[in-house]
Amino acid sequence: MAHATHLTQPRDHDANDSTKGYSVTSETTAHNELTTIDEAYLGPTAYIDSDHPLVVSTARELTDGATTDSERLGRIYHYVRDLPYDILASFRYLAEGESAASDVLAHGVAFCMGKASSFVALSRAARIPARIAFQALHAPKMEFLSPEVRTLWGGPVGRPLPWHSLGEAFLDGRWIKLDATIDAPTATRLGKPYTVTYDGVTDIPTVEGPVLRENGSYADYPAEVARWYEQVAGEVLEALASPAAHERVAGDDVLWSGPDPELVGRTSVA
Repeated sequence: MAHATHLTQPRDHDANDSTKGYSVTSETTAHNELTTIDEAYLGPTAYIDSDHPLVVSTARELTDGATTDSERLGRIYHYVRDLPYDILASFRYLAEGESAASDVLAHGVAFCMGKASSFVALSRAARIPARIAFQALHAPKMEFLSPEVRTLWGGPVGRPLPWHSLGEAFLDGRWIKLDATIDAPTATRLGKPYTVTYDGVTDIPTVEGPVLRENGSYADYPAEVARWYEQVAGEVLEALASPAAHERVAGDDVLWSGPDPELVGRTSVA
């Protein structure tokens, strides 16, 4: 299982300001800032294997004939969004150590981690800078989770989603958040259809619930967050195989709270 996550550029500490740190004050400054973005958000990483042949070929097929970055990004976004959302199936391959974006594309189903990593990987393969963003969500009904996972995660009163992943892309001088977690047919069927249409400018929020907190943006999954996703996957599968484990995992508030965002922010900046 791949755990090593090496972040060589600091995260965007102000996730609500999409242009923070990238304002153009001169031609030289603009060049330097673009170079920084290119270096940090275009190359492959441990989880975002944008140089993998499957990622490269998929990005090429999706963007064939597109004439602008906005059009290329839109095709990638819609492709990733409409991969079927299935958290339990995704936990099964994640628990086996298949954690890279190419693994997600090979399986063809994903939850938020895989949706975000595949979106970022495909964007980078298409030469569009992209990164992973994280949010905490209020989603007490958790209607999108597989019933088996919902029973464990929700607890008696419903827990928040502490580390929700989504993709961000740098387009026309600004970062835009494009949440592609829930496929459109499922969102519509469950009464929470997407209300924002992709236009290359406007953020597209998650349909799972309101955002409680922005947890920052990173070039790759911070090690603590990746390990947490992998731990949750393993614990869920163990719980489904044993009544005793089911009771333990369902009651484990520490597990479901995830890593501390401030600690992640401090330890993940080189």
